[in-house]
Amino acid sequence: MKKISLTVLFASMTMLSAVANADGTTDFTTATKVQFVNDCMQANNKMNLYEGVHKCSCVVDQLDEAFTQTEFEELSTAYMYRHLPADRGAQFRDDKELKGSLNKFETVSAKAYKECRIQQ
Repeated sequence: MKKISLTVLFASMTMLSAVANADGTTDFTTATKVQFVNDCMQANNKMNLYEGVHKCSCVVDQLDEAFTQTEFEELSTAYMYRHLPADRGAQFRDDKELKGSLNKFETVSAKAYKECRIQQ
């Protein structure tokens, strides 16, 4: 059953990516979208597969509209590691230019989760 579920997930993400690329409105690679959806579904494991795929895809689509692939990779990494203790997280906490971008990332992310009805 799990293998079938993952196959459905990857097929759904491939279709979503193909539709978005036809319009030229996406910058994220399919792999980035699939990874985000997988991580989102693991973090929000109270949703069933169908609900998780649709809601998490909704979030990643909104992030895709707001950020380029490179911006998303840099900001999501900084967002994850900024709370590391001492010097390990200092480069993510202390960079003034990064702080403004992280604020935008937090705002866009929170709005996307709210609009896609995922509780954080």
